[in-house]
Parts: sequence; C-alpha cells; structure tokens
Amino acid sequence: AALRHEVEPVDPAAYGRFLPAWQHVGSGLRGLDGVATVIDQLSGVPIPASAWEPLILRTRVSNYNPAMLDELAATGEVVWSGAGSLPGNDGWISLHLAENAPLTLRPDPEFEPSPLQQELLDLLSGGGAYFFRQLVQGLTNGNQPADGAVTAALWELVWAGRIGNDTFTPVRSLLAGGKTAHKQRTPAPRARTARIGRLGRAPSLTGGSLRTGALSAGNDGGTGYQRSTPPQVAGRWSLLPGIEGDTTIRAHATAELLMDRYGVLTRGSVASEGIPGGFGLMYKMLSRLEEMGRCRRGYFIEHLGAAQFAVPSTVDRLRSFSADARPDAALAKKPTAVALAATDPANPFGAALGWPQHDGGHRPGRKAGALVVLVDGQLALYVERGGKTMLTYTADTEPLTAAAEALVAAIRHGAADKMAVEKINGESVLESAAGRALADAGFYSTPRGLRIRA
Repeated sequence: AALRHEVEPVDPAAYGRFLPAWQHVGSGLRGLDGVATVIDQLSGVPIPASAWEPLILRTRVSNYNPAMLDELAATGEVVWSGAGSLPGNDGWISLHLAENAPLTLRPDPEFEPSPLQQELLDLLSGGGAYFFRQLVQGLTNGNQPADGAVTAALWELVWAGRIGNDTFTPVRSLLAGGKTAHKQRTPAPRARTARIGRLGRAPSLTGGSLRTGALSAGNDGGTGYQRSTPPQVAGRWSLLPGIEGDTTIRAHATAELLMDRYGVLTRGSVASEGIPGGFGLMYKMLSRLEEMGRCRRGYFIEHLGAAQFAVPSTVDRLRSFSADARPDAALAKKPTAVALAATDPANPFGAALGWPQHDGGHRPGRKAGALVVLVDGQLALYVERGGKTMLTYTADTEPLTAAAEALVAAIRHGAADKMAVEKINGESVLESAAGRALADAGFYSTPRGLRIRA
C-alpha cells in the first residue's frame, strides 16, 4: 500500500505520448532483430493484414523491407496465423515468435471444417510443410478438386487459425487481388512458368509421404508444362503449433505479455484484446504477480481507476512523459504528431483511453481501415476507412498542421495508395481549417474535395 501511494498519477495525454514510444513507433530499430523485437511485443495481436507492413512494421523498423519478415518466417523464428476474415480480400492476422506461439495462438474454437478442409488437415497432420501442388495431388479420392476450391479451403483454414505458411507472400498476393481495409499500391505481377522438362515432375502425396509420380489430372497432359501455383497459395503450408493446454500457464504468460505490450495495463486494454476470461481472469493473475513482487498495482493514469498494473521501472518512464517532467524548451517546440492505424496497439484511444466527445455525425472506433493521428498524445484526427470522412478534435492551427503533415507522410510511405477526403466533421472539407491544413501538407483540390496519391 505504501508503494502504491508513492507515485502521483499522470494525465491521459502523458500516456498517449508514452504508449507509441513504448512500442517503438518512430524508434531506431533496424534489421531482423528490430522486426523480431516488434513481433515479440505484439505477439498474438490480431491486426488487419493490410496494416501489418505499411502501418505497423514500417513505423517501428526504420529500414524495414518485406524480405525481413519472409526470412524470419522461412527460418522458423516467426509464424503467422489468421484470426477471422474481413470484407473483400483482407483479414485479421497475428504474428508470433515460434518459441512462444503455443502461448499466444488463439484458434477459433467453434470452427467446423468441411470435408475438403478436413482432408487437407489430415494431409498436414503427418508433419512437415507442403506446397500447394503437392496438396492438390494428395486430394485424389476419385475426383481431384479444382484449384479454386482448394485455395478457398486453405484460406478458410487460415482465418480459423488452423494452418500457416513459411512466407508472408500469400498474404501480400491476397491483398493485391481485391478490396482491403487499408488500400495499398499494387506491386507489379511477376511472370512465372514452371517447365516440367527442365525441373522434373512435381512430387505428389501418397499416404502422407512424398514420391515422384505421374502428373495429376488437369496438369500438362504431356505438353511439358505444369499449371502454375496461384500466388495466393504460394509457399509451403503446415499446421500451426498446438496451444498450451494448461490455462494457468497461458494466463500467466498473457498477463506478462500484456504488461510488456502496454507498459501500464488497464481494464480497457484487456477488453480491446478480447482475452478469453476478460479482465476478471487477468485481475486474478495480476494480483498474484503483485504478491510475488513481479508488478505493482496503483493509480498511475488519471481517470482510469485504481486497477492498473505495471512494473516499477515502467512507471518511472511513464512519469517522464508527463508535462511536469518536460522542460520548458520541450513544451515550446513544434507539436509532435504520429499517424497510426486505429487498430494499432500503440493507439490508446478506444482501449485504455476513451474516445473524446465529438458531434461530427459519426462515431470513431478501432475499426479495420481507419486511421488516427495523435499530436502530443492527444487525438487530433480520426480518418474513416477509405478517407472520405474525417473527424477533428482540435481547432488550433499548429496541431492541425502537424497532424496533416503526419497523415501525408504516412500515405507517402505506403499506408494508402490514394485518399480522397470529402467531409470533415460532417461538413465540406473545402470550407474547414483542417482542409486548409491538408492542402498545405500536400493534398490537392478537386470538385468533390481534397485528394492525394502516394
């Protein structure tokens, strides 16, 4: 009790400044180690697939490129899993360090596989990883299914959290093929031709083992060519690791992971994660960790209740972000803005912090495809999916200018291929102060509003 009263609570804006820095947004992380550090902190968090690379990894790892994630997946250090589909060609994806995957994976417990999906699971249950064409050849019980049916079945198993792949390429290919939550530039397709005469016949599956066999139905028919693999199912497919069966061990690991992710763990942060058992289960485990001296319970952030948990060193760092701890020179400098996906765990609004009140006609939320811009820890802009409508939470010129510049920078770094804004706070964008800030930052005028292309 004495320790709990040693620390004065900071205001919510201090936590808004603290959380992105705590999660390495805009940090100097670099290379494979930087990517692994980010994945370790965000293990198991479902984030739209279209947000992972442009809005999560690129904002945290200064020299990120897709080959880094593919290398970690190919070497078995990182696995990715699905956590439900989204409209169009998008879905919720989680990344995990392989060593901790049994503790962070959360497959859909209500999923019932179709006969084709069950056959695919049976083929993969023998262990190992298989290319798409090998799986198709293993499904030869009388009638070999079409490639499209097998592709759909594989992705349904992905969204149910049952299978994964040794590369992130299928996810990128899926995103490039249609509507996604975060619109991205479509990469140029790469022409591929598989030549049987030079590479030999494709291996097939029989009884769970690989052998060199005759071409399956629908292949070259003696012409010397094999059908190419659809890019949405490239790479090698395998079953994801089984989850840890001991609920106490999983709860203990989850509690420590959440404190590492959020610095200060609150009821709202746990609720935003959708943890089975909710805050009630976490509270019991966190109280036990407090008794063991592994964390401290206290009133660290104003207006968020007394059931907050953190380790002492984290609380000290949190206090360094309070206005009282910042020198006068820091207070007088240009506002600091950061653009994030609304679903990014580094966004405290809609989770630890509530959304500020607004009369703009629609409500903000941690929605797939939406963006937020924080200025000095406070919400300045909320951009709905697609960018046609925005909400502003400040009328001051300097914060609006900083927010507009951060949004334009995010778009130019790949967060979207284009954006066309028509309304801000329910009114025409051309007649607002925020619209003028966007125009100064790089948007250009059209008859319907403001537009920008990456």
